[in-house]
Amino acid sequence: MTDQYKQNEGEQSEKNKVEWAKPASLFNILGQKFAPIAKLQHMQLPAWSLLVFLGIILLVFAWKHIAVSQAESRLEKERTEMAQNLETERAIIIRKAREYADSQYNKEEERFGQVLSWAVRGELIRNNLDQVSQYLNELVKLKETERVVLISEEGKLLVSTDKKLEQAEGKEIYPAEVLQQRKITIMSDVNGKKLLVVPVMGLNARLATVVISYKQAALSGS
Repeated sequence: MTDQYKQNEGEQSEKNKVEWAKPASLFNILGQKFAPIAKLQHMQLPAWSLLVFLGIILLVFAWKHIAVSQAESRLEKERTEMAQNLETERAIIIRKAREYADSQYNKEEERFGQVLSWAVRGELIRNNLDQVSQYLNELVKLKETERVVLISEEGKLLVSTDKKLEQAEGKEIYPAEVLQQRKITIMSDVNGKKLLVVPVMGLNARLATVVISYKQAALSGS
C-alpha cells in the first residue's frame, strides 16, 4: 500500500513538472499575478507578426515619400539656380558685347567726326555754306540719322537738314554743354537722342559746331 502511494505520488510529481514546463500552464500561473501577461496569452502570434510587418511597410513607404519629395525639391532648386546662372551669364555676355560694340562704334564715329570737321572748316574759311549744306544733307541720308545742324560760335543756326528749324536759334535747339564741347564727343540721351558733337576749330578759336542727332541701332539679343 505504501509502495503504491509512493508510486502514485511520484507520477503526480512528474506530471506536475511536465505541466509546469508547458507554456499554457506558465501563462496561467503568471496571468494570476500579472494581468498584461494574461492578455498576451489570448493574442495570436501571427496577428503581432502582421502588425509589425504592416508597420515596417508603412515606415518604408513614408521614408520613400519623404526621400522622393526631398530629391524633387533639391532638383527643382538646382534647376532654378541653373536657369538663374544661365540668365546672368547671358546678360553679362550681352553687356560685354554691347560695350565692345559701343567702343568700336565710338572710335569709328570719332574718326568720322574728325574728317567731317576738316571738311567743314575748309568750306567755312571760304565762306561756302552751300557746300556745307550739301555735306550735311548727304549725312542725314545715313541710316538712323535724324538731323544734322551747323551752329556758329555765337549760337546762330547756320545750316539745318530739318527745315522746321531754319528760323530757330542754335541755343534753342541744344543746351550750352553741347555747343561748348572742345573735342569730338558722343553724348547719350540728350532729349531722348544720341548726339555726335563735332567742334569745327580754326587756328585760334572754334568756328562752329556740327551736331548730328541719331538713334543707335539696338544690339541683337537685348
